[in-house]
Amino acid sequence: MNPQQLARDVKFLKTYTLGTTAALVVLVFCAFSKPEKIMRFGEISVERLNLIEPDGTVKMIMANKERFPQGVTIDGKHIDYKRSNPGMLFYNDKGEECGGLIFGGQKDAQGKVQAGGHFSLDRFGQDQVIALTYQQQGPNYTAGLTFNDAPEESVTAMQERYKNATPEEKTQAQREGKLGLLPRVYMGTTRSKSSALLMNDQQGDNRVMLLANDEQSTLDFKDSKGRLRLTIGVDAKNQPVVRFFDEAGKEAKTIGL
Repeated sequence: MNPQQLARDVKFLKTYTLGTTAALVVLVFCAFSKPEKIMRFGEISVERLNLIEPDGTVKMIMANKERFPQGVTIDGKHIDYKRSNPGMLFYNDKGEECGGLIFGGQKDAQGKVQAGGHFSLDRFGQDQVIALTYQQQGPNYTAGLTFNDAPEESVTAMQERYKNATPEEKTQAQREGKLGLLPRVYMGTTRSKSSALLMNDQQGDNRVMLLANDEQSTLDFKDSKGRLRLTIGVDAKNQPVVRFFDEAGKEAKTIGL
């Protein structure tokens, strides 16, 4: 190879290298830059989809059961527990979970159905205060809307405060609304297929229950000690009736037709 041919080959290699490098830089820039127009897809299949803010803060996750987030992180502390359903999770401005949707269903070899769905919204740093739930075991199922009270302290702070507490202390803290959830209102169906409305006091004790089925419709009132004191309704004979009960639970007076 003569000197002139060698010089031409070297010049060609330099030009080729520069061109390739420039093309690579353009491709990288285009890949990480914002598209100038909205991308449109007729159909897309993913195992997990993360919705994030420009700073990277996660706002929502949709995932199958294999890629669904496990446990929850509050105040920088992770509480680990297994999740075995697909669904969707919502996150607040701190990047902490604040609600979500899970669902699933299966039938075993004997034909028994186990299924359910659950949509919830959480109090800030705490657990669910609104929950819409369907649960089925075999032929029986319930479906309803529940409202709960949740403590002011975050889940992690609450766990740290009561980690060494006795069962009695935990029970008292729960009744005072300082530990765990307290159910306040439930509207939905029961396993016996009645329609029900349950209303509880600040300690989670039931005070009012409205029940309706094909046999009767009743409205019960209880006192602060959980004792039934008054029932208003229509009995199995389609007759209106009002019943009063004493402190021992015995019927003291009845008004009806």
